[in-house]
Amino acid sequence: MRIFLILASILTTFTFSLAQRVEVNPNVKWKYVRSQKLELQNESVYQYEFPAETGHDYVFSMFFEKSQIVAYIKVVDLQGKPIASKEEDVDPTTVKLDFSVPNTATYMVLVGYRSKFPRQNLKKDIELTLIKRPFVE
Repeated sequence: MRIFLILASILTTFTFSLAQRVEVNPNVKWKYVRSQKLELQNESVYQYEFPAETGHDYVFSMFFEKSQIVAYIKVVDLQGKPIASKEEDVDPTTVKLDFSVPNTATYMVLVGYRSKFPRQNLKKDIELTLIKRPFVE
């Protein structure tokens, strides 16, 4: 009887842990490439390089608390040629940039914000994520 209870407990735990797996849409095949939290100051820029492949869609998302700021995300190649950019100045809490790249290569993202009030030296906690999926026509 004791062995039966132990096996039932293990089976229940295993079944419960399988039930906790959530796939929003497995057919889309989204993959997180990078996610991190940053603290940026007014008019400072955060940048990093990332590899990207043709045949994929990419989405950079920037999340932060609502405030009087103009936030932006820019993607450039390593020669500084613009690939995509987005600027939001209507008190957003999220800035999203959808893009694809012309060539498989290394690219650079630039993220930042500026206060709508020039003398205000704000620090903002920002979460930045990059996801990709195979291109869907």
